[in-house]
Amino acid sequence: MTVAPLRENSLLRRFSVFVLAAAVADFLFGAVFVTVLLERGVDPWLLGSVLAAAHLVGLVVEAPSGALGDRYGHRRLMVVGLALWGAGFAAFGLADALATTALGLGLWAVGYHLYSGTPTALVVNRIGSRDRAARIARTVRYGQVAGRSGAVLGAASVMVAGAWLPADLLVAAGGGLLVLLAALGPVCFPPSPGQPGRRVLAIVAESASLVAGVRFLPLVALTASMAVGTALLVVSWQPMLVAAHGDDVRLNGLMLLVMTAALTAGALCAKFLDLRDPRLWGPACATLVGAPVALAAHGAVPLWAGLVAGEFLIGLAGVLMGVWQQTMFTDANRNTMFSMLAMVAGALVMATTLSFGWLWELFGLPRATTALASVGVLLAVASAVLARIVPAPARPAEGARPAERAEPSPEADSPHG
Repeated sequence: MTVAPLRENSLLRRFSVFVLAAAVADFLFGAVFVTVLLERGVDPWLLGSVLAAAHLVGLVVEAPSGALGDRYGHRRLMVVGLALWGAGFAAFGLADALATTALGLGLWAVGYHLYSGTPTALVVNRIGSRDRAARIARTVRYGQVAGRSGAVLGAASVMVAGAWLPADLLVAAGGGLLVLLAALGPVCFPPSPGQPGRRVLAIVAESASLVAGVRFLPLVALTASMAVGTALLVVSWQPMLVAAHGDDVRLNGLMLLVMTAALTAGALCAKFLDLRDPRLWGPACATLVGAPVALAAHGAVPLWAGLVAGEFLIGLAGVLMGVWQQTMFTDANRNTMFSMLAMVAGALVMATTLSFGWLWELFGLPRATTALASVGVLLAVASAVLARIVPAPARPAEGARPAERAEPSPEADSPHG
């Protein structure tokens, strides 16, 4: 994919660094949260239920959060989301009771879902019409690679700091980093005035009708498949690691470091595919996501090999899905349409997490993993079939321009301007 050369602009660099730093904090939590819950006496069935409840809170917040961003400005929503997200990590890490732990998970869910999609919307909505599809694809890829690289740094931090810091304090440190990012948000990103003439409910209704249309069916199926595959890997890798090698936070960090490096490699390798045609490659990659995880659970392949392969495929398919999403969204409703698909993903994540806990309790870890991996495969196959039936849009949707684009700057045709 070729893109016309652009002069250097600092916004893309700030966007990439910001996404990277948020991912570092997120993976300080992601490396150890299941381990922390197990250390606090949470049984497998309750583990699935607690995490599913947190995802339910996020699901309720997701739709209005996108509309609030499109209505009042993406930067403002991003700052609030980061502050709540950081407070949730701090509460989770410093908790001494199950109720406080659940409160931290709830704040995490609310803050993360307020934040999600806002940095990309801030950048993509400033892209002009010239080479629009290619520039959207490049912006999405930069953001994904930055996020995956932050995951690598977060995992490495756990591996190093795990020698002298307990897991719960690592999570609290991640919360402090997110609060710092919230303070820096107004400095790092340009203002986004929003659209004061539109009502939140009208934005939600309009976006929901668009996403529920036939044109979005293949993308909805792919989003659901990726949600199942990603949630399965996230919730299963730590129990599999503990079962195989015992409870050692440093080993968690090492394994997560290798896995997130594979995730980053997958995102980087997406450049070798035609990102202007994610309808072909996205479902193909998503079909394979759950297979190596299930094989590792059964001992058919080494644990590290299965987890690394699964992460690589998630990184590759994640870029393709992100490009497909952003080229389908309109500028006026970009964050809300993202939230609509995030609700689909959230519902599948919640169902996967809850099902995993109960299936693990009833049938054991290998069978639970295989059953959920099969669901992800079926959804990916449905996306591939629907992509052949439903006509592709003629060109990326542009929609009505938000207020922040009412007065185009000299760099309005740049994705970084």
